[in-house]
Amino acid sequence: MSRAGGAATIAAALAVVTGLVMLGTPSHARERRMDELRTSDLAQLSTAIDEYWNKHAVLPAVLDSLVSGRQLDRLPSDPESNSSYKYVVSGDHAYRLCATFAQPTDTMLPPRSYDYLGRITHPSWRHSKGESCFDLTPPRKTAS
Repeated sequence: MSRAGGAATIAAALAVVTGLVMLGTPSHARERRMDELRTSDLAQLSTAIDEYWNKHAVLPAVLDSLVSGRQLDRLPSDPESNSSYKYVVSGDHAYRLCATFAQPTDTMLPPRSYDYLGRITHPSWRHSKGESCFDLTPPRKTAS
């Protein structure tokens, strides 16, 4: 084998190893995808709860109310276990959503998103490995 061929082989091997280190194993990538689905489900639930609040001026007692109230066609469930997400009303204007995650959130993600007026458009979905809960409140209506 020529010197150039050996160098190319080493470079290719390093690229593969670097890719595996950066992206993780296939099982790690699958866990990350499942966690992304979980955060997407929680965001969907949060939006539906906010819509319910705007319509009824009260938080739903149970998540099933979101389906009967037509905020959702069906309740999302954990993509692996198919279990329901945990929902608890924690005050007149506060609630908690919980899910069990396979991996902690990437700490490089921004903590929140903001609109052009600087208002928070959605909460941070940063989480640790295992059960994580998010304390949320529906937006208060502004005077029109």
